[in-house]
Amino acid sequence: MSDYNGWTNRNTWLINLHFGDIIRQELEENAATTAEMIEGMVMDCIYEEVNLCSLMLRDFIDFEGINWGEIWEHHCIEMVYSVERSA
Repeated sequence: MSDYNGWTNRNTWLINLHFGDIIRQELEENAATTAEMIEGMVMDCIYEEVNLCSLMLRDFIDFEGINWGEIWEHHCIEMVYSVERSA
């Protein structure tokens, strides 16, 4: 089900928008990368930035509902299509 620009929700879309290239690169370098590994990698980056925000701004940030599996699947499928198109 897609509710936001073809993605499950806005949070999932935003993660892909801002981290999609990094996620794709990680998957290309290590095909064994899982959705959980992607979540850990991205959240490590995000938490560093969040810690620099004021407490008030932190209240507006919502990490719930990010569909890490959808992001992982999207990039895996894109990689397969890229290989098929170039063959």
